Amino acid sequence: MNHKRRGELYCEEKKYGSPHIFVILVCIAMFFAVLSWIMPAGAYDRVLDPNTGRNIVDPNSFHYLPKTPITFIQFISAYSGGFTNAASMIFMTLVVGGTFGIINELGIIPAALAIILKKFDKNREMAIPFLILVFGLFESFMGAPELCIIFLPMILPLVLDLGFDTMTALAIVICGNCVGYSTGMGNPFTTIIGQKICQLPLYSAMWYRAICFFLFYGITVWYILRYAKKIRKNPILSATYEEDEIRRKENMQMTQNATLSAKNKVVCVYVVVCFFFNIFGVIKLGWDIAEMTGLFLVMSTGAGVLSGHSLTDTCKMFMNGARDILQGALVMCFARTIALLMTTSNTLDVFVYGISKIAGAFPPTLAIVGIFIAGMLLNFPINSGSGQMTATMPIMSPLADILHVSKQGAVLATQFGDGWSNTIYPTNASYMATMAVAKVNWVDWLKFQFPLHCIWTVVSVIMLIIAQTINIGPF
Repeated sequence: MNHKRRGELYCEEKKYGSPHIFVILVCIAMFFAVLSWIMPAGAYDRVLDPNTGRNIVDPNSFHYLPKTPITFIQFISAYSGGFTNAASMIFMTLVVGGTFGIINELGIIPAALAIILKKFDKNREMAIPFLILVFGLFESFMGAPELCIIFLPMILPLVLDLGFDTMTALAIVICGNCVGYSTGMGNPFTTIIGQKICQLPLYSAMWYRAICFFLFYGITVWYILRYAKKIRKNPILSATYEEDEIRRKENMQMTQNATLSAKNKVVCVYVVVCFFFNIFGVIKLGWDIAEMTGLFLVMSTGAGVLSGHSLTDTCKMFMNGARDILQGALVMCFARTIALLMTTSNTLDVFVYGISKIAGAFPPTLAIVGIFIAGMLLNFPINSGSGQMTATMPIMSPLADILHVSKQGAVLATQFGDGWSNTIYPTNASYMATMAVAKVNWVDWLKFQFPLHCIWTVVSVIMLIIAQTINIGPF
């Protein structure tokens, strides 16, 4: 049997053995809807925190409420609510997709890929640690996992042309992103919020986070390279073998004789300037999704006009790019629905309360590990980093005092618990949307990534125990 036929049979087995991501997310939503009829309801009071300007939990205010189970009408209407809750993120995803659709149609991405291919042609494997480092450092200070859905289409043609597969490209983007997000040397949505709530100096203990970053970076590079070498040696082992063959042919046609005109070189400089200004805005100006989205709209319009296209043609290119990323945007909506159901049934805070008690049950020497596990468990229903910090740090901060854990250690433990579990939970909207764009099933991804997640978990425990032993501070 030839390689192509064997690959087709392998992909057919995968297709029939794995449910669609929408099926998985609806089943999880149904589970929590049914659970609302069984478990008690409860809530914390929220108060305005003057340090962060956010509504945070009063850790001493938990109280039980009468049950408010999810009705059938509430369940079927929750998806509209999920879309409303994720609207800004969905809109940004579509806008950024449209922006890169314009950049791609102008030939900028194919030309850039042709240049990069030449650089790595003699040592193709070096492209993997290079790209993971870029995404990791970017995310460590940007804190925007939503952009994974955009980065994947940018590097996928390059990774395929280097002889690897879609799973390798997906791992580079998601795992590289996760290393930066979880260690968070300056993540504005986790590190900074957590430190503000705990009244720690902003960006403090960056030296220890940097050590963690490069440690996890090395582990991640080793794991992905090991898989990539195996796939390049025997491509039919890939879950995306058939799709990759089609994509490679399309990429070859795009990158052949790809060059940039004088106008498009100007566009290239313009895009790079806009992109780095976006990073500056998030880090220094306190920008959120609304400002980032607005700048991407400016970027897309400017790219079209500077390249010599009319506004009408620019809009058409924009719509083509947005259309390609629509499925990923809808995945975000479905993932957000789960948290909405738990909030509506008043069961979300019950989970927070119960898991905080679990964290407090650990002996003093392992208390920081209990906070790490609590963060990991809470990340399933609360899959927003800023949301989890806002909801849990007001509880974890006094708990850290009781357990004799430094506030800095508590923030780091919560970040680790939140970050690493993002890669395996189907409730994480950004990563699930990226898988949808890659056409990689969540079950196949879980088989690939779960061993790495276990390694990350073990190393996290070691680094957290070290952090507690040295009493990482300043307090």
